[in-house]
Amino acid sequence: MTPSCLIVGAGMSGLTAGLALQNKGWEVVLLDKGRGVGGRMATRSIGASCFDYGAQFFTVRDNRFREAISQWESDNVVVPWFSEGGHTRYRAIAGMKNLASHLAKSLDVRCETTVQRVEPGPEGWCAVTDAGERFHANAILLTAPAPQSAAMLAACAGHLEPDITPLLRSIEFNPCFALLVTLAGPGAISAPGYVRPAEGPIEWIADNTLKGISTGSAALTIHARADFSRELLESPQDRVAELLLEAVQPWVTGSITDWQLHRWRYSKPVDAELPLCLFSSKPAPLAVAGDVFGGSRIEGAFLSGLAAADKIAGAAN
Repeated sequence: MTPSCLIVGAGMSGLTAGLALQNKGWEVVLLDKGRGVGGRMATRSIGASCFDYGAQFFTVRDNRFREAISQWESDNVVVPWFSEGGHTRYRAIAGMKNLASHLAKSLDVRCETTVQRVEPGPEGWCAVTDAGERFHANAILLTAPAPQSAAMLAACAGHLEPDITPLLRSIEFNPCFALLVTLAGPGAISAPGYVRPAEGPIEWIADNTLKGISTGSAALTIHARADFSRELLESPQDRVAELLLEAVQPWVTGSITDWQLHRWRYSKPVDAELPLCLFSSKPAPLAVAGDVFGGSRIEGAFLSGLAAADKIAGAAN
């Protein structure tokens, strides 16, 4: 009988694990609450402008990730953006979400499907959605942010060995506001289109036009610092945007024509030193993966997904 695995979350970790397990002969179904794949590899349009508003780029240190990037370059999906500190920054050609869509092409992904809880099932595991759907598989992998994965496992108290839920609940995250701004003309950021202000509420600014994923006038992605985002997390959007728009003025020429604000509640872990994934073999194989387990980078998410796939496949042998 062909082994099966449910994967909750279709970001880099979930997609990587899904492809790895599929290549090992597993039946894989990915469930994601979003309208599309990618997670924080997110791309959005405002009019004719295109923005990466989550992860902006990725670097490479591990040979397995280097091999993957080489393949994506051959597939005409990613290209180098710029180099800094001895590492090349790579970007997806049509926005970061396009890389996720490329990885998802051969996978069975069910979007707009929100998993409420995970519980032992007749085949191993059952994922129950907010719509009352029940998905069954021999193994399960959770790649949602740690607090959300912990909530899904609330019904599993006493079933997991070891119980990984307390560790998941202990992981803290910094939030991050992402402000997307369109300008009437060019901005004041020089090539390659990336700047980190030395002070103020802004962590960094990327010009998506100079980056090469947007055309025409400047299209800025502005990420706020963690302390600013934490302090104003529940504030009205207009107030947050007003403060960030004031702070970005040195990098703006001409008028701002439009803006949108996105809140990343689980942006980066706070001082988390974790293995590449968490794993419980009982009552059936269950793993938890994601960029939080790999150093809060896309490469880390990739390696975490590989590690989880190896744990799940190994438990079936």
